[in-house]
Amino acid sequence: MPEHDPEKLNAFWEYCEAFKGWAKLLLAGNAAGLGYCLTHLNSGTPKYNVGAFVGLFGAGVLLGGLYFLVLTILKAEVTTAIVTQQRPGPSIRGTILEVAGHVGMWGSAAAFAAGVLLFIYRFWLL
Repeated sequence: MPEHDPEKLNAFWEYCEAFKGWAKLLLAGNAAGLGYCLTHLNSGTPKYNVGAFVGLFGAGVLLGGLYFLVLTILKAEVTTAIVTQQRPGPSIRGTILEVAGHVGMWGSAAAFAAGVLLFIYRFWLL
């Protein structure tokens, strides 16, 4: 059996790193928002809509974690397929991972955007 093509493997890893970078940004942004909200809960200032912020940024962290996990699983599976030179076929597991990845990515981005917009709206009214 011929060796696997290292160029394909390196190209795929670079492709994955672009998406993992986006996942890391989503996690970092939502975690920073959640951290700010949790420190704001300990302060003596008025707490308007802090529960909504905690809910949005908390959901964003969880969904961003789901997205990162799905990317890691897919990277491992495709790397194994490239090294063993097997062509991955369509499967229900692949479809579930694809849907979970989209839900994680878009859900985390939407939660972050909604949290930031709510933050801007709250201070615009003050």
